[in-house]
Amino acid sequence: MKRSIPSMLIIGLLAVLLASCGQSTTGQQTSGTPTASSHTHLSRIAWQGFLDADQTTAAIFSANTDGSDVRQLTQPNTGGEEANPAWSPDGSKIIFTLNSANAPGDLFLMNADRKGLKQLAHCTQPCLGMGVAAWSPDGSTIAYSEGDGPPRSNGDPSVAVLWLMHSDGSHRVQLTHPLLPTSFADDGPAWSPDGTRILFQSFGAFPPGSTPQLYTIFPDGTHLVQLTSKECNSWPAWSPDGTKIIFAHRSTTGVDQNAHLYEMNADGSSLVQVTRNDFWQLQPTWGTAP
Repeated sequence: MKRSIPSMLIIGLLAVLLASCGQSTTGQQTSGTPTASSHTHLSRIAWQGFLDADQTTAAIFSANTDGSDVRQLTQPNTGGEEANPAWSPDGSKIIFTLNSANAPGDLFLMNADRKGLKQLAHCTQPCLGMGVAAWSPDGSTIAYSEGDGPPRSNGDPSVAVLWLMHSDGSHRVQLTHPLLPTSFADDGPAWSPDGTRILFQSFGAFPPGSTPQLYTIFPDGTHLVQLTSKECNSWPAWSPDGTKIIFAHRSTTGVDQNAHLYEMNADGSSLVQVTRNDFWQLQPTWGTAP
């Protein structure tokens, strides 16, 4: 499988965090089949599907939740990789990333009917790639991560920070401000259901032995709160009412060094282990009962 360095920066920042804690190779997506990273909205889902066996070209697809009415929404050029689709709260638009020779990790927006394609953000130097984008609950603001160079010796960006912009691509504002050159990887933004806080994961620093931790911050950049401090913590997601957070936690010192799902209050208190398994448990999401 052939994958470009900017592509790996875009969709691999989150995996990098877990890899630092000892994760093995992550699974690969295949064309035409929704995966755990697919994004859903109401009666339709959207996902990234590869168009060739070498997984060098990928488009955005959508379908009904029962798998019917599959539509290829984008038509990438050969070698272009479109990924990380996210529905707007009202279901009318989809934001996604594009990595190609001419667009090394840019953010694009389109209508759910494939029309109205628009580039929202341009990845220009020192940008090496933009990551998963998240809509605010009212659809007015988009949070996303950006990895900036120069690249480290292993190809990772020197630093990854969170940015905000209006849903039309205007008024870009840097949200987090880690210190160079020791900081790395603020990633995976997730808005609280009431839109007052943004949950994310970060190394905070990058010395040997550092581990990813979870934080919340207000959209105006104030009230940064560290929620976890021990071992490796990633893949956070809010409960529907915003009172709790579920995430993947992995011990690097205990007997059991598998990743398990844990739950805590939104302020980081009352930690409870949710899953117990002989294998890793990752990518939790929290829904409502039917």
